[in-house]
Amino acid sequence: MEYNTQRPGLILTEYGRSMQKMVDKVTSVPDRELRSRLSMNLINVMINLNPGIKDLDNYKQKLWDHLHIMSGFKLDIDGPFPKPEPEELNRKPETIPYNNVRIKFRFYGRNLQYMVDRAVKVENSEIRQSFINMIASFMTNSSRNWNNENLTPEMITEHLKTLSGNTLKLNSEDLNIHVEKDIKRNKNHFRQGNNRNNKYRNKGNRGRGKDSRY
Repeated sequence: MEYNTQRPGLILTEYGRSMQKMVDKVTSVPDRELRSRLSMNLINVMINLNPGIKDLDNYKQKLWDHLHIMSGFKLDIDGPFPKPEPEELNRKPETIPYNNVRIKFRFYGRNLQYMVDRAVKVENSEIRQSFINMIASFMTNSSRNWNNENLTPEMITEHLKTLSGNTLKLNSEDLNIHVEKDIKRNKNHFRQGNNRNNKYRNKGNRGRGKDSRY
């Protein structure tokens, strides 16, 4: 009895050992034309063994690449795709650089710094002021809703100046006005949502008897 531990290792395990033996057999066929025809049959067998590969882009080329890989790049045929190079397959991917930009106020998140940098470049004074008001409201809501930070308007004003390099300025009184508007707007949306839910609930209950089960 021959154990798998005594056999050569599989190059692509998803196709199994029987498929590897067939590839080795076809690779040793001396007639090039016959090898090419047999290789086409092997591709059909590989699709049956690994049907999920059809969900990939360019799956036919991937199958032919797998066939060459299983042959140890020794298969010499007239295939529909060029033979892959071992150096290309073994090449390591490029290293993805990490973002090493330090966040001055972590409880606001990294996107806030991008917003501030964009606002600094705005030349129109009215648009810029609207942008500043929006950023300040975002800072207030973010610190309260997501990070449980109770920051005063004066602190948020100072944070905005620090993040912008003392370029963007906002009075704490103006910030209070915008925050109150946001709170009022959120309360109105919440109240409208409750009224709408109650309306649908009452409409659904209409016509049901006391003994109704549904």
